[in-house]
Amino acid sequence: MQPKPHKPTFRIVANGDDITAAIRERFVSLTITDEAGMQSDALTLTLADTPPHIKLPPTGAELRVWLGYEPSVRFMGLFVVDGITLSGPPGVMKITASGAPFEKSNTYTELQTRRTRSWTPRTVGDLVRTVAAEHGLNPAVAEGVADLALPHLDQVDESDINLLTRIAADLGLVAKVGGGSLVLVKRGEGKTASGKDLPMITLTPRDVSRWSVSISGRVNYRRVVATWRDVGAAQDMEESVGEGEPSFRIRHAFPTQESAKQAVRAKLESFQRGKRTLSLTLPGRPDLCAEGRLELAGFRSGLAETWGVSKAEHRLDGSGYLLEVEGEVMD
Repeated sequence: MQPKPHKPTFRIVANGDDITAAIRERFVSLTITDEAGMQSDALTLTLADTPPHIKLPPTGAELRVWLGYEPSVRFMGLFVVDGITLSGPPGVMKITASGAPFEKSNTYTELQTRRTRSWTPRTVGDLVRTVAAEHGLNPAVAEGVADLALPHLDQVDESDINLLTRIAADLGLVAKVGGGSLVLVKRGEGKTASGKDLPMITLTPRDVSRWSVSISGRVNYRRVVATWRDVGAAQDMEESVGEGEPSFRIRHAFPTQESAKQAVRAKLESFQRGKRTLSLTLPGRPDLCAEGRLELAGFRSGLAETWGVSKAEHRLDGSGYLLEVEGEVMD
């Protein structure tokens, strides 16, 4: 069981200036939503807006946020202000900001710019290295993935970030950017954006306030089929995984048998993951983040022991620091 923490606290730096003291005088709540993959993280900061009124922060302002317990805090990310809502009575200011997982927030905008071009990358590694170089990022690809062959790709009115997410989804991977790195890792592998292993966090019933596991009984695909082009034989071949019906067929063809195998395995795993989901409420832990791994110890029998964190929502307000976690089974 976690030792009793000290008083929860935060730190906020806006455009290089530490504004923690000013924010603390008007503080109502702070919520950080951390999601897996390229889904943008989010910050919501709620402040009391009583006279003398707070100067409105400009949209585009960069906020660096730390969260934790006295005397130490953990860096939670860089966020760019994209909205302000004023309401009353009583006077309230709500500031929303989107996560910018880069050292410079404008990189995110560049990755989101829509482009039209054709690609002839030989492998996944080639594609990641090329895109990373264009945006001044360091490429990092999961072991066993970099050499997977890719077909000719048409990027039509599509952003680089969407292209990478689309390719990653086909192969059961997660595309992430952070700390100056562009990373493709296996879903649920438990890697940071820089490619380092995240620690496995063990939780017991005493560590959580509430928990629930949803087990879906809906009909799901039991077999996945993909085609690949055998150049030597000049014909299309099929690769499949799983048994029984209903089956799911991936629409586009793959250039090699290995890439088709990877795709059908990833797609079947994605269908299976949707059958069991986890929800937890527990005292705040800044070290528990999306893409992390959880081990449940001492819970009732019949539950999976290992889960991948798909979403972590950190909330600090007058009632304390709470964490809401959503997870997917990793067996």
